[in-house]
Amino acid sequence: MGSKNTFFKYNSPLQAVEEKTPELVTVVSKKLKDGTKNKKIQYWLVRETPSEMFELQEINSNNVPTGPGKLISSEKFSSDYSLELDYWQKKVRPSMENLDKTVQRGENHRAHGELYSAEMEYSGALEVDEDNVRATFGLGLTYLAKGDIEKAQEIFSKVVQLESAFRVEHKHMFNDFGISMRKTGMYKEALEFYIRGLTLDSDDENLYFNIARTHFEAGDWENCFKYLTMCLEKNKGVEEARKFCSYLIEKSTTDDAMLREFGSSKIGIKLRSDILSLLRKMQIAAGVDLDEAIEKTHQIRDRMLVIEEEERNTREIEKDLYKLDENNG
Repeated sequence: MGSKNTFFKYNSPLQAVEEKTPELVTVVSKKLKDGTKNKKIQYWLVRETPSEMFELQEINSNNVPTGPGKLISSEKFSSDYSLELDYWQKKVRPSMENLDKTVQRGENHRAHGELYSAEMEYSGALEVDEDNVRATFGLGLTYLAKGDIEKAQEIFSKVVQLESAFRVEHKHMFNDFGISMRKTGMYKEALEFYIRGLTLDSDDENLYFNIARTHFEAGDWENCFKYLTMCLEKNKGVEEARKFCSYLIEKSTTDDAMLREFGSSKIGIKLRSDILSLLRKMQIAAGVDLDEAIEKTHQIRDRMLVIEEEERNTREIEKDLYKLDENNG
């Protein structure tokens, strides 16, 4: 199975984030002991959450919130922290707006193919906030678009360690990065990103579709069928998934090279049986009538058996020719 297949032109649509965006409240401070008699002041950005808890995110020396947030109760918020309205208005809010504009410029440059300008903007944003999720993903996508796989892999390693990246609102970033890595042949990394995406939203049929597509291009038939089936079971109305299913069934019926790949006796009867079961299950998930799915699966099985017999006969002929050459020698 080749990785240059151009059958698909489908990119999963961005899904609206259903989770309520926390309401921004203000900045607070708290005096912390530093191991001596002195105390330093630490500032946090505060967001109110739907659960009546408060999320605190540490503010760095550049006056922007960074890193993972921590939840505290309203009681602890009231008793342990001091409001810093002036600091929020004069320092933090302008810094956050400037950072957002920098990242937005990077995204605009990348969208127009201006990759070096995009790289500069994203890098500038990361100098202000080294854990900025949008800038990190954007820089990784820029490196992929430039064909700089080594740097893209460095970003990949950073993202999987970035705790603040694993939030539902970042789900589409995992999807975009996964698509770009798949297109450059980074199948292992793309799959890891998609699987991470499923930990954020296990009901997103588009992630299952993209996982199936990546397995297809990587040459893993079994997992391709499995994840496409899961996609269709989530939502059989995904037209591109139904087309993909029809394409795979047609290919399974007519492509002898494909049948040899997963129908060879070398891989064992159990795996062949598993693949046939997956093919039938995939058709049913796509809305194919059960009897029709069974009939099509039987056609594929019969063709696999014919190919296996042909290969067995070929091996016998080759063995006889080898013996004949030995005798003549």
